[in-house]
Amino acid sequence: MLSERLQELEEVSKELLKVLLEDWAGARLRRSLDKRRRAEDKLLGVQAAAAQTVTELAAAEEAVARSLLERERELQRGRRRLRELEEEAARAREAGAALQAANDALRQELEELRGQSRRLEEGGEREDEAVPSAAYVTQLYYKISRIDWDYEAEPARIKGIHYGPDIAQPIDIDGRQHSRCFVSDYLWSLVPTAW
Repeated sequence: MLSERLQELEEVSKELLKVLLEDWAGARLRRSLDKRRRAEDKLLGVQAAAAQTVTELAAAEEAVARSLLERERELQRGRRRLRELEEEAARAREAGAALQAANDALRQELEELRGQSRRLEEGGEREDEAVPSAAYVTQLYYKISRIDWDYEAEPARIKGIHYGPDIAQPIDIDGRQHSRCFVSDYLWSLVPTAW
């Protein structure tokens, strides 16, 4: 009986050991499952962060590509503007050279005219003694005709004031409507014959 009892005790021990082992294995399995679930949660978090980073990188690459394209367009516009400015500068240099040539020609012509003017002045000094001045001739005409001319009138108009013996009389003749002969006769008719 002892041996049966021992055997029973051994079987109960084995059963207890089995139950204990099963509880331990279940607890261990639960802990493993918890660890696995936490690891999967971390993995999903890392995957979500990686996906977010990839999205942000793609957006950044797109922004950089757009910026690069815009800079390339600006560079092309700048190159075009530079070519236009270079062409304009070349035209301005050509125009400047032409103006310089024209300026040189005008300077030479001015020097020639100055020389002619000096020669004419030298010759004019001799003629001044023989020919009365324009002011003298104008004063003489005024004394004879007593007409004060309006020099600011239109080219076709003959305007002035005749200071006759009795009263001042305005003169306003349209040269386009009358012949030169008529105008001359009319003006001579204003000159007094009695001296």
